[in-house]
Amino acid sequence: MAGTGTAHLRDPDDVLMRIEDLTVEFHTSAGIVHAVSGISLDVRQGETLGLVGESGCGKSTTGRAIMQLPAPTSGRVLFEGIDLAAIDGKHLREVRTRLQFIFQDPISSLNPRRKVKDIVAEPLRIWKRGTEQERQARVTEVLDAVGLDPAVAGDKRPHEFSGGQCQRISIARSLVLEPKLVICDEPVSALDVSVQAQILNLLEDMKARYKITLIFIAHDLAVVKNISDRVAVMYLGKICEVGSPDDLYATPAHPYTAALLRSIPVPDPTVVPSSSGLLLGDLPSPIDPPNGCRFRTRCPAAQERCALEEPQIRAVAEDHFVACHFPLVGTTAPISLPMPAGPVSVPTSPSSRTVTGDEMGEQRRMTGDESGNNAGSTASGSVLLIGAGVTAFIVCSIVQAAGGSSMFTMSFESPDNFLLELAMQVTFWPGWLATVGLIGAGVLGLVDRDS
Repeated sequence: MAGTGTAHLRDPDDVLMRIEDLTVEFHTSAGIVHAVSGISLDVRQGETLGLVGESGCGKSTTGRAIMQLPAPTSGRVLFEGIDLAAIDGKHLREVRTRLQFIFQDPISSLNPRRKVKDIVAEPLRIWKRGTEQERQARVTEVLDAVGLDPAVAGDKRPHEFSGGQCQRISIARSLVLEPKLVICDEPVSALDVSVQAQILNLLEDMKARYKITLIFIAHDLAVVKNISDRVAVMYLGKICEVGSPDDLYATPAHPYTAALLRSIPVPDPTVVPSSSGLLLGDLPSPIDPPNGCRFRTRCPAAQERCALEEPQIRAVAEDHFVACHFPLVGTTAPISLPMPAGPVSVPTSPSSRTVTGDEMGEQRRMTGDESGNNAGSTASGSVLLIGAGVTAFIVCSIVQAAGGSSMFTMSFESPDNFLLELAMQVTFWPGWLATVGLIGAGVLGLVDRDS
């Protein structure tokens, strides 16, 4: 899965937005984070594109990169024929008025010090749209459209509303400039289930009323199905499957999509959840993603080819595309790279590389030698520790014998006797502690080596 390609893209003249080979990387002290790696998408006017995947797959980063918040590392974002990645300054700001963003956390995205009517009217004031009376009329219209009473809500501040009501205010603010495309970044993930349904229905109503196009980002496939006309599944910065929600849910072509569908809880207490087919392990690090297919380290159907060749997106049915060498629907992908003559192992970690049988034998031999050397070093170190402990014991015994006195008594009758007994006491306690510690560490080292 997790591949590249443009087979799923439609005629450029028939889409509102087209994303080509979008890449987003972040430089950190630990290395380069490959958040989004060469994905391509498009969305038609009036369509809702669902972007789904587990946390950390790059969904929100993709949405922000479309808005140039921040600008992508490479790739093109064509909106109405204009490449947003190639413009900046005032031109970008003007084009972006036709693009709006609904953030995941509705409360933190609203200014807590401003009244609702001022929050919603701010875009109109910034771009000097209409007179003050026309702005107020527009604010009243959109607040009423999202189900809020303008007379009651207008003079209140965000902290006086619930999470669902704050999300309605955010939707009103995004609609006030009459955009053509709205990107919804998990707009219902922080809301109760009953409120989620209200917001989803509201988005559908706004889409029909204002003729807008939606990119709906979520990690819940059940939510995405109810609102999307087309769904794209992401994994670790790559697209793995694209299709209509009905096809995707009825006949998932990619093992990852199938695993996501199996993870949807069934609202029936009599149904016992099954653990079969669920994904094991965690998402690999985007700093060091696996070579070849990025899903191969968790895929139950991974084979040698998955580590050697990155899958390309291809059609497996009408308007159903998948990036997988061995999909659950359709035929095996044709081989585009020559396969090695010898046997090849499938790596089980992101940092591992596919090797031939001879190379694997050499690696095992070297690993065995290294293990033997490590074991020998451990034994030698343990013996040295025990020897040091015995030496400390002997030194303590000599000092005690020279003192001729019990370690618990001290006599200060003469300076000579005082100095001797003081030396005996000073050397005894640290010496015996060192003896016990060194011998104990050495014995533990030998025991750990044998186990």
